[in-house]
Amino acid sequence: MFHVSCFMFHEKGFTLIELLTAVAVIGIVSAVVLVNLNAGKKQKDIERAAQKLVLDIRKAQNYSLSPTASDVCVYGVKINSVADYFIYRNDNDGGGNCADRAHDSSISVEDPSIAIGSGVTVSNFAADMDMSFEAPEPMTYFNGAEAADTLTIALSNSSCPACVSKNVVINRFGQVEVQ
Repeated sequence: MFHVSCFMFHEKGFTLIELLTAVAVIGIVSAVVLVNLNAGKKQKDIERAAQKLVLDIRKAQNYSLSPTASDVCVYGVKINSVADYFIYRNDNDGGGNCADRAHDSSISVEDPSIAIGSGVTVSNFAADMDMSFEAPEPMTYFNGAEAADTLTIALSNSSCPACVSKNVVINRFGQVEVQ
């Protein structure tokens, strides 16, 4: 005699609890991935802002080494605030004298101010964050005085505590790097 079990048809599927558990696990994993993607984007914003600042500092150095018909004394970069900076030039006083190597009485070379980046700020901002470069040696000046050490500009994102800040370091020889 052939006997069919009534439980045989119930073993071919998932229970409601198993399906809800699977959906909950997928939701938790998705939330963790999305949070990490946002932090990764903010970290990339910091790195991108640091590289852009380095390129603009090198642009000022290149301007200072380029021959010009005008009496330009120095080119430099001045950090205006925690969120922007500008590239400037200072002309000599007409007698071949380069008395002013800082940002005072300067002429903006490019746009009046360049934004540092989306949500990125200079965390160690001081009122005298200025670097300038004079040809032909080239000489490097911090805040109008001949550079004796290094100038560090720290970039961070206050809305991302897990993000690592980046430092743009300029030494007295004019070497610029991101650390």
